[in-house]
Amino acid sequence: MKAFTFHGQVFEQSLKDSSEKPMMGVPIEVWHEDELITTLESGPKGKYKISLMHYPSFRIKFGKAPYITKIIDINAKGFERAAEFGIVNLELDVSVFKEGNLMGMDFMNYTPFAMAQFNKKKGKIEWDFDYSDQMAKRVQGIIDANRYPTTRSDK
Repeated sequence: MKAFTFHGQVFEQSLKDSSEKPMMGVPIEVWHEDELITTLESGPKGKYKISLMHYPSFRIKFGKAPYITKIIDINAKGFERAAEFGIVNLELDVSVFKEGNLMGMDFMNYTPFAMAQFNKKKGKIEWDFDYSDQMAKRVQGIIDANRYPTTRSDK
């Protein structure tokens, strides 16, 4: 049976200026439902590579405190056929940022930041960009609300 390979880089994102720098030592967990399949850390220059036997779905968790966890869900149903012809690769770069006492970010510990699905006809992973955009706006809204707290007057 062929492998499904995830590879990429993990970056630390600065909330002050949105700059990114590669980050070594970020914990990465790969789950299938309630089963922890594997754990590793990003290496030099933030790089990582994970080769796994096929599962119908993956949940990849990047980072832990003091960083906000980023979760990516991948529906890999239909991947088996494509895998017969070789290794399926998914390049996945992820940026994590320090929690910094941001109120309202707890949901990131259990809610996927991004979701993808294997398209059998095209033989590739496709991202749900609408979902990712909504999540990015939600996170940015929380960052902005923490950065610029609104003052309320009940006069």
